[in-house]
Amino acid sequence: MTVSENICVVGGSGMLGTYLIPYLRDQGHRVFCLSRKYHVDDESVLVNPDSDRSLRDALDACEPSIILNLAALTDVDMCEREPHQAYLCNVSVVERLSRWVTKNSNCHLIQISTDHNYDGEGPQSELDIKIKNHYGFSKYAGELAAMSVGASVLRTNFFGKSLCVGRQSFSDWSYNKLVRGENISVFTDVFFSPLSMLSLSKYIELVISNPIPGLFNLGSRRGLSKADFVFKLADIFNLCTDNLSKVLYRDQKFLTPRPSDMRMDSTKFELAYYSDGLPTLEQEINLIKGDYT
Repeated sequence: MTVSENICVVGGSGMLGTYLIPYLRDQGHRVFCLSRKYHVDDESVLVNPDSDRSLRDALDACEPSIILNLAALTDVDMCEREPHQAYLCNVSVVERLSRWVTKNSNCHLIQISTDHNYDGEGPQSELDIKIKNHYGFSKYAGELAAMSVGASVLRTNFFGKSLCVGRQSFSDWSYNKLVRGENISVFTDVFFSPLSMLSLSKYIELVISNPIPGLFNLGSRRGLSKADFVFKLADIFNLCTDNLSKVLYRDQKFLTPRPSDMRMDSTKFELAYYSDGLPTLEQEINLIKGDYT
């Protein structure tokens, strides 16, 4: 593939970025990782996304045709305790990127958002917003800032083997607990429709190659409860499930309210980008089997 894009991945040192950046480079794109931390390569740029000047100077130097924003504060409890910090990380950074895009009209912004904005009866369309906490509110506000400059906004969730030191995905956490035979309480009444990081990287590359302004759900078809996800994971690895306890989320007491049904209807994305149809969550769980063996 011919190198077609200069891409700046903002927040590229996190879990998705450390998986996605090598994938995009393998597709022939030149990718700069903009992060508070350096990666060990020649295309990493140390940047403070909280600073207008730092972010502007980094973008001016890289001259991207695509900005892919992964920077976010995703700790739901911290966002609830510190809503101003949630605003700074999940909204202000997007506003700074949007201002740069306004002055550089040859650049397109892709904003990665969250399925946390849903809590109705799934699967839910892009208009079925129901916000439960400060994390969801700040991510929604970030979407609005991005769409003000014609961005592509992708609401998603993901799993798979993390390449990011110190960060575990839901599948990492579940697999490690199962292997060690530790007790796990799994929710039968919390539903989601994430994608593997491999599939998500492929679909993000489709958007990079043909950026369409607008808001898109990007998740697996049908989805599962979190309990069924863990049981399916145990099944494909032939791991014992005796230590799994099925519980109800609604019976638990959490500091921060969380959605119970985040399943997404991704028909709009399929019509725009992937007419073959997105995979089921069962297919996605099977896809990561080789990552853990």
